[in-house]
Amino acid sequence: MLRRALASADGEYLPHLNGEWVQAARQAHRAAVVEAHLTLARLHCDAHECPLAAQELVRAAAADPLIGEDHHQRLMACLAMTRDRYAATEHYRRYRAFLAAEIGDTPMADTVALAERLKGGELPCVDAPFRPAGARD
Repeated sequence: MLRRALASADGEYLPHLNGEWVQAARQAHRAAVVEAHLTLARLHCDAHECPLAAQELVRAAAADPLIGEDHHQRLMACLAMTRDRYAATEHYRRYRAFLAAEIGDTPMADTVALAERLKGGELPCVDAPFRPAGARD
């Protein structure tokens, strides 16, 4: 059902209208779409469906690059599992450049450490669903 909802929510919300209230509605719509992608990614990740989790995380990050660093960490792990360490490292580099250029910040130490582990060949999801560094159950 969530996939169907996302398919029906594709594209700009009320593209033919302008106004302050429409902008607020578009932001709420976009936030709901991003949250739906993140929920699907979490479900796929928990089921060890790394390619599908990566796909949903890429969509969420495309809609909102500031989805949260934990989601970028999860995407890096998914890319390492589905493609290779180079894809994970490349995402990290793009994310780091985005943070520097857009908000003048750097990735958290946990993200940097994860990038180094992935670069070294670690596969974080072999036996258990990925949990971002510092996450608690």
